[in-house]
Amino acid sequence: MATTPRKAHTRSEVMDVLGRQVKKLRIESGFSQEFLTSQCGIFRTYLSRIENGSANPTITVIAALAAALNVQTAELLTE
Repeated sequence: MATTPRKAHTRSEVMDVLGRQVKKLRIESGFSQEFLTSQCGIFRTYLSRIENGSANPTITVIAALAAALNVQTAELLTE
């Protein structure tokens, strides 16, 4: 069965989705930015940039965020 190709997302769109998801899950978990960054080994200012969609984190950082938030990595990339 043929499938319709999915629309490619721009880098900006992916970064925006990632940022919104990280922030939403962090708040739902009751974590401060300071706590989450201590769990991931990143700076709070970097997390702030991720959450506002201006940073383009590596897959290693995305995986660390997912682990700290107790979700699958893919959950951070979908709304």
